[in-house]
Amino acid sequence: MHTRNVNVKTAAQESTGRCDSNLTVAQFTDLFCWVLAATEGEPQPAIFTPPANATELTLMNDDCPDYISVWVIDGRPVAAAMPLDNFHRVISSSLTH
Repeated sequence: MHTRNVNVKTAAQESTGRCDSNLTVAQFTDLFCWVLAATEGEPQPAIFTPPANATELTLMNDDCPDYISVWVIDGRPVAAAMPLDNFHRVISSSLTH
C-alpha cells in the first residue's frame, strides 16, 4: 500500500486494492459506506464538482481499472464517488460550511 493525497477538482467495495492514504482497505471501505449512509435521501447535485479545498483519497482496484474516492476537508468526509460509474454522493451540509 502506498500513500498519496491528491488535491484535485475532479467506488464499490472491492476484495483487493490499494489505498492512497494511511487507511487500510477495510477502513477506507467503511468510510465510503459511511458517506453513502449519511447522504441517503439527500438531494444530490446534478453535476458533481468536488468541494473546494477537499483532498481526494482513492482506493484502486487491483483486479480491474476501477476505483472509488472519498473527499475530506479538515479530516471530515464530505463526498464519495465511483467516478467510472458516474455515481457521486455529497454530504449537503458540507456545501454550506
